[in-house]
Amino acid sequence: MVHWRKKKMRGDHRFAMAGVWDTIMKRLVKRYAQHYVSWLAPDAGFVQALDGELQHQTLFADALMEVQRRGRRGLIHVEFQSYEDVDMATRLMRYNMLAEQQYGLPVYSYVIYLRKKGQVAQSPLERRFIDERVVHRFYFQTIKLWEVPAELLLRTGWLGLFPLVVLARGGKRLDIVQQTIDHLALEQEYDLLAITEMLGGLVFKEGPDYEAFKRRFRMLHDLLSESPIYQEIFGEGVEKGLQVGVEKGRLEAQSGMLLNIVKLRFPELQELAQQQADTIQDASVLSAINLNLVMAQTTEEARQALLSAGRNGMSH
Repeated sequence: MVHWRKKKMRGDHRFAMAGVWDTIMKRLVKRYAQHYVSWLAPDAGFVQALDGELQHQTLFADALMEVQRRGRRGLIHVEFQSYEDVDMATRLMRYNMLAEQQYGLPVYSYVIYLRKKGQVAQSPLERRFIDERVVHRFYFQTIKLWEVPAELLLRTGWLGLFPLVVLARGGKRLDIVQQTIDHLALEQEYDLLAITEMLGGLVFKEGPDYEAFKRRFRMLHDLLSESPIYQEIFGEGVEKGLQVGVEKGRLEAQSGMLLNIVKLRFPELQELAQQQADTIQDASVLSAINLNLVMAQTTEEARQALLSAGRNGMSH
């Protein structure tokens, strides 16, 4: 997602959710940059990853990669979107132009939509003068994962793309999920398995398919919990907490974990989760809620887990 730095108002769940996916997708593309270059620009070779934050600007991108094709150098700019952004095309154009200005290389932009939700940016973007003459025409590529065949992603053999399989067309089939898990487990790619499970939460919500999806990952839970990306997402408050005191640190760590679990698994409950995180001042209570949230199979079970503290008189 292209972002301008701004104060995030409490309750703006769109930006809160975006922060979680930023962390996941940036980590994914950074580690497997060549896989993404090979997918997006098959005849180009990856040279290096560049800092996605532009100098003297207040915007940054999910990925900016230098590539080379037939001796000519250029930049590939990649954005991931999990929510609707009606200004996406404009944001892409602004970043594209500023990145070219900073690095002195031509830039091509891609936006990869993780799920079908609202309006999708259309290329080209045109800006017209008052007499309807075209002033700017900006071309970019839109990839809608729900239209990309899951089998096609698997056939590439590029492991960095495998977490996207569950979001692709046909990716909800349990045999496809199992193939993805088997490939990644065989390669001991536990970071990618953890990301696959997290992304699966966007399409597997409730019901038998969801339960079957979670069962396939449950046996790998111990391995996944050791994954750096898993620890980064679910334990990001721990280090900060230790710096401000043990008790306060435990409270902040558990509160941060609660919000992250809900963002990833039950985003529709984020407002309730924020209320509970602001209210409950006992780390052990939050820890118990977090355990129940991890075990929850449906949105209603997660809601009851969040409400259980108040019913038991454990919040204050």
